[in-house]
Amino acid sequence: MVSPFDDVRLLHNRLTHSEKVAQVSRSIAVELLNDPGNRALMAGLGGFDVDVCEAAAMAHDIGHPPFGHIGETLLDELAREKLDLVDGFEGNAQTFRIVAIGRMRSLNYEGLDLTAATLAAVAKYPWARRRTLDKKNHKTALKSDPDYRREWRKFSAYDSEKPLLDWARSFTGALSVNTQTLEASVMDVADDITYAVHDLEDFYFAKRLDVAAVRDDLRRCAKGQTDPVFARLADRLRMDYASWFDSALFIEALVEVESVLAGYLSDRARSAVDLREALARSGVSDLIGRFISSVVISATPLWVNGPHIGLSRPQWHQVQVLKEITKRYVIDGAELALLQRGQEHVLGGLVDMLHSWTQNDPSRLPPRLAAEIKLATTQGGAKYEQEYYAHLAQREPGDDFMDPAPRGEPNRAIVDYICSLSDAKCMALYQKLSGQRVHRAGIEFGF
Repeated sequence: MVSPFDDVRLLHNRLTHSEKVAQVSRSIAVELLNDPGNRALMAGLGGFDVDVCEAAAMAHDIGHPPFGHIGETLLDELAREKLDLVDGFEGNAQTFRIVAIGRMRSLNYEGLDLTAATLAAVAKYPWARRRTLDKKNHKTALKSDPDYRREWRKFSAYDSEKPLLDWARSFTGALSVNTQTLEASVMDVADDITYAVHDLEDFYFAKRLDVAAVRDDLRRCAKGQTDPVFARLADRLRMDYASWFDSALFIEALVEVESVLAGYLSDRARSAVDLREALARSGVSDLIGRFISSVVISATPLWVNGPHIGLSRPQWHQVQVLKEITKRYVIDGAELALLQRGQEHVLGGLVDMLHSWTQNDPSRLPPRLAAEIKLATTQGGAKYEQEYYAHLAQREPGDDFMDPAPRGEPNRAIVDYICSLSDAKCMALYQKLSGQRVHRAGIEFGF
């Protein structure tokens, strides 16, 4: 992932983000384990391992497609409507697919041969996608039904990998259905903390965030004046987290975040002589430390269908506000609209052209895509999946398991192929297939 701005190099990319999430995950895990009273509780909730927290954090973003969240939204629509993939596309489900079957390290197994605990920890949303309602009811349910919203918008396994996820979670003991493992919860909260703080820091130092305007909006909303950004956020949180959201804590969070922006992301930091001095002045590390120290563990889920580990309620509200600032004031802002519309055009055209190629000239497909489609045709179908997962259900921990995994529908291979491309590779492939750039033999031939 690179900067969305031609003239700005951001401090963090997807790799550095994952590294930081791993660091925060490990810090949270160690802090929780330092309290002896937590250990018996953890054992009763399926166990807990610091290394598993860190491994899940390093893996959590590898399923994201080119062009980030814009690419994820569009690719989901294209997968469902043009490729006839019922469960569409989701970055978290793609991550699980990649670590389970999509990256080979040995001829003896597919995927990364992760432990059941690590597979379960990667699944931030441990369910398959809720089946899509008809168009009218779908739109209504997304606005009014929190369970439908939760299980349709985010999920961690396509139908083809859901039995594998169920198998991994079968070792987690007393956790209720659809509840994250403890390690998954640590990864999830670490991701929220890192996203909330570092993305804001990125766009601040890139001079793409008008801190003064954001502070004005926060102050107005905290005083009860109408503000569309934070009013919409409150409405969404109230619906999605009815038992955890609190209106008074939300107002307190607005006040606290306004203070954070004034203290950490100030003109004093941005006017520093060099980046190292600026980062030291911003105090962002201190802010992350405050959030890490506020993580709690509970014998019962923190909210309905929620995790057992998460931020305490005041800090949870603050992180939600910080995340919304980045989303609404930068990512959804007018400055990125031109770029995003171009990215949508490229991704849509690439799906169309690759799908047409698979239908009309399959013998000359790029080798990697052709190989994936062949695997899908030989390792697919209801009977194959049934036999594979029947064998998997009999596997004991430590047993070798060498049967080739089901690959799902052949068109899923197109999605896999596109998701393996960087932004630059995606653009180059689109230009070549569309004729905008003449291909030269021997240059980037493999794709």
